[in-house]
Amino acid sequence: MSTQLSRQLSLRAMKSRTGFRVLMIAMVISLLSACASTPSQETDIKQRAQARWDAVLAGDWDSAYSYYSPGYRSSTSRVDFEIAMRLRKVRWTSAEVQESSCTADACTLDTKLGYRIASPVPGVNEWKNSTVVAERWVRTDGQWWFVPEE
Repeated sequence: MSTQLSRQLSLRAMKSRTGFRVLMIAMVISLLSACASTPSQETDIKQRAQARWDAVLAGDWDSAYSYYSPGYRSSTSRVDFEIAMRLRKVRWTSAEVQESSCTADACTLDTKLGYRIASPVPGVNEWKNSTVVAERWVRTDGQWWFVPEE
């Protein structure tokens, strides 16, 4: 009888260790998934950022303004936004959202921008180039918003 009892105790111990291991693995996986942003989240934010740039490039100031954070829109009117955009000396010619680095409620997106600017050099009408800029986006109430540097 003691042999049978020791077998039962051994089986219980093994099951207990196996259950503990499974529980630990499940906890690690859930923690890692909570820390990482999902591919669909990054795809959504990239599409939203690209749509904002498409509106800027098209001069669709109503649409472009709608992507800015509620905080920005509460301190900058739609009219002031358009005036500021139209008065910029830089004219964007292209935009392509490339990389993203996201947490649960914040993203930094690298966007390659083509631009032109009137040249201060005599004999050169305009200067064309491209650069990569980092843009900040935040999620508030389930929606992603662009936060400009100002």
